[in-house]
Amino acid sequence: MAQKRTLLNNRALVWLVGSLLNAYGQLFLITSRLRIEADPEVERLVREQRVPVIYALWHSHVFFVPLFRTFERRAVSVLLSAHRDAQIVGVAARLRGIRLVFGSSTRGGAKAYLQLLTVLQSGESVVMTPDGPKGPAERVKSGVIRLAQQSGCAIVPVALASSRLHRLKSWDRSLLPLPFSKAVFELGAPLYCPDEALLEPLQQQLEDAIQTTVARAAQRVS
Repeated sequence: MAQKRTLLNNRALVWLVGSLLNAYGQLFLITSRLRIEADPEVERLVREQRVPVIYALWHSHVFFVPLFRTFERRAVSVLLSAHRDAQIVGVAARLRGIRLVFGSSTRGGAKAYLQLLTVLQSGESVVMTPDGPKGPAERVKSGVIRLAQQSGCAIVPVALASSRLHRLKSWDRSLLPLPFSKAVFELGAPLYCPDEALLEPLQQQLEDAIQTTVARAAQRVS
């Protein structure tokens, strides 16, 4: 563990690994057949009205964050864990034109929340993994709901399915798509969170919405 921390403190090495991750992502996109399927209401909000939204996807799907810029056709900000491991993902994301906000429920959470709120108020969409940074996997935490309530922005559940993939041995069993795949990037119907609504029912509603989106993407691939 100590050796791993030493390596991740080496900025040159972090940049190299992040660059390789970005190159792999590009290889996947070039060799695979990718479809983006968006709910009509999301198309209207994002493409026609240019309204900012909060994209929510499971932490295991974080590899596909660059696709949000492809869909939005403009800048998107992503909440990324302040953990050392996230630095590598951060390098890859920056190389794809993604803006980063560092923080989590355990480190820099309050500052990151205010940054995300400011980004939304400026008219730019944000991306969050509501079960991150350390789980439990596929369980929605309250932060994304509070952000939606305070900003008034809709939450859009997102998932990706790939015909060829590998699952990493991480706490969230992260998905690593393999080249020469058939893939679908699915954006489900937007979810609104009224100020007066209770947190727990909304958390369950979003959890169900993301799982439904995951299942729909998988069905399209199969």
